[in-house]
Amino acid sequence: MLLNLVFPLAVRVGGAFVFSFFLVILMGKTSLRWFKSKGMVDYFRSNGPSSHYSKKGIPTGGGIFILIALGLSILIFGEFPNEKVRIALLATFYLGILGFWDDWKKSVSQSSRGLKVKFKLLLQIILAFLVGIYLYLNPEFNTKLQVPFFRIYLQINWLYVPLTIAVIVGCCNAVNLTDGLDGLALGCIIPAGSVYAFFSFCAGSFYLSRVLGIPYIFGAGELGIFWAALIGASFGLLWYNSYPAHLFIGDTGSQALGGALGITSVLIKQEIVLLIVGGVFVIEALSIILQVTSFQLRGKRILKMSPLHHHFELKGMEEPKIVIRFWIVAGVLALLGMGSLLF
Repeated sequence: MLLNLVFPLAVRVGGAFVFSFFLVILMGKTSLRWFKSKGMVDYFRSNGPSSHYSKKGIPTGGGIFILIALGLSILIFGEFPNEKVRIALLATFYLGILGFWDDWKKSVSQSSRGLKVKFKLLLQIILAFLVGIYLYLNPEFNTKLQVPFFRIYLQINWLYVPLTIAVIVGCCNAVNLTDGLDGLALGCIIPAGSVYAFFSFCAGSFYLSRVLGIPYIFGAGELGIFWAALIGASFGLLWYNSYPAHLFIGDTGSQALGGALGITSVLIKQEIVLLIVGGVFVIEALSIILQVTSFQLRGKRILKMSPLHHHFELKGMEEPKIVIRFWIVAGVLALLGMGSLLF
């Protein structure tokens, strides 16, 4: 906001990325001991893989650094009066604070039990419902749904509200479920977020949106600053979260990043392509749904443990190899989602 009248968008995107990256590294280096002294550490889940017992006591809730870096980056490089930026910030901070509440409750109880799942889900749905209603009632926001690759637009009218709820809540929880190995969620969110940063830039340009055949969204280009800050902060936190992790992002980070991905896809009218770009998160969530469904209907599990990354752990694959392979898949899916602009 301080520099948006002086420097062009591309310069501010770079500035937000670099600023967030180094700020998170600095905060992480100076705060690890403080987190431990306050009891903000991870507690081993009794139903998790036994190999995770060594992770007990590692500081968690590092996602708070992402929120701080995001807020300061928008104040310095972004355009806070921009409606799209304010909505994205509201959703991200709301879900991040909800996640921090969950992390804090776990530290107080000194167990893996935080907020009740139904209560947390209710608060997520309330946010998504309010966002959906606001957008639906906004005369400048169209309720057409774009089908990628086919250039088909479906007018869904009031159904846009439940779609918004499904996208935001689903994405928020899918990223949260993926956050089970060192660096896994952060490494997968970076390529997905990069695609949506590019989508936002294109959607905010009248010329590029017409050339690429995507909806023109006034002011969407500023979401590029939003994502530059998030990606820079994610790289900075990955410095400590990569294997072997010295700091976990916690629900604070996973819910905030998942919510950011979901709300961006809604704001720039790229909801369906999120199934491709965020394919790793979709697969992780589906693995749990299929596991539970199979056990209830057949009395048998289809995986050794869900979500999917735990299945590979129990098959004997080393954690770093699982993480890197998931990163590779996330990168390929991100490129495939980017390809939707060309067809």
